[in-house]
Amino acid sequence: FHTVRAPMFTLISTLAFVLVIHPGHPHLAGALALSTSAASPLTKTKWRLLLDVGLQPGTWMPKRFPGWAESGARLPLDIDVEFTDEPCDQRESLVGPKDSTFRLKVCGEGISTFVSEKGQQEVQFTDGGWCIQRPTANIRNAEGALVKPEGLLRFWLDCPSGARKRDAEVFPGTRIFFTTGVWDDPKGLEAMEREYERVVDELQGIVDDTRGIREANDADEGGGGNVLNRLADFRALVGNSQEFDQLASQKEALERASPPMGAAEAPNGVKIAPTGSLVIKGNSIPDWLPGSEYLILGTWGPKALEI
Repeated sequence: FHTVRAPMFTLISTLAFVLVIHPGHPHLAGALALSTSAASPLTKTKWRLLLDVGLQPGTWMPKRFPGWAESGARLPLDIDVEFTDEPCDQRESLVGPKDSTFRLKVCGEGISTFVSEKGQQEVQFTDGGWCIQRPTANIRNAEGALVKPEGLLRFWLDCPSGARKRDAEVFPGTRIFFTTGVWDDPKGLEAMEREYERVVDELQGIVDDTRGIREANDADEGGGGNVLNRLADFRALVGNSQEFDQLASQKEALERASPPMGAAEAPNGVKIAPTGSLVIKGNSIPDWLPGSEYLILGTWGPKALEI
């Protein structure tokens, strides 16, 4: 425990949300609950999605597509989107059921540009769908840390044109799936920050009290001291230890539930984790049948836009 007091969001290390897990994965069984996404303040917010396509630890892309991005090339893309409350006419099991999936609208003409060895290239994106699932238990991110974001945001966009920079490629007609953490209750975040500061203050108080008791005990031992006083001090130390453990547990739980440093914030206070995962389907098996797979395509980050 560090005794330096700081605002909640500066005490939490950045966590990358790259949860690439099939909906039936055993580690998430019972850990996610569907929400009514249309009620989320995320609706009608606009974001720039910053895609970074290329090799990631654990990806099977080069095994399915020999030579893919093996040079280490990266393909940067960006596209502006709006999360609408319009029902989506499609469904994807990785994202959520159809009645909880809403239209993700591509802003403008849906054109992204990047520079390759062939000069400036244009990439076409088209509308997709989005859904928020609510974790009911801690889940692990790709770094192995236990986290419990307010919501797990999943969505897709289609890329009919494809894009290629050296050997890093999005194949034409690819559906790209995005996953990250979202915190869409701004008032709840403010209350959580106040609770976190209270817990940190109380922990600091226990540290100070314990130091004072130990210093007094050291002085008593040097001069003989009073046995009854030393016994009372011992009981106080035991009580402080128990309270410290309880508060430390609360602090850890609050940190797991809080947005990481660098989270992007919309004008209405909704926050999205700074890093998320990109995956694509690795075979043609329908996602509701055993044997379907998803391959890591890269990572992405959000940038909030004014409405």
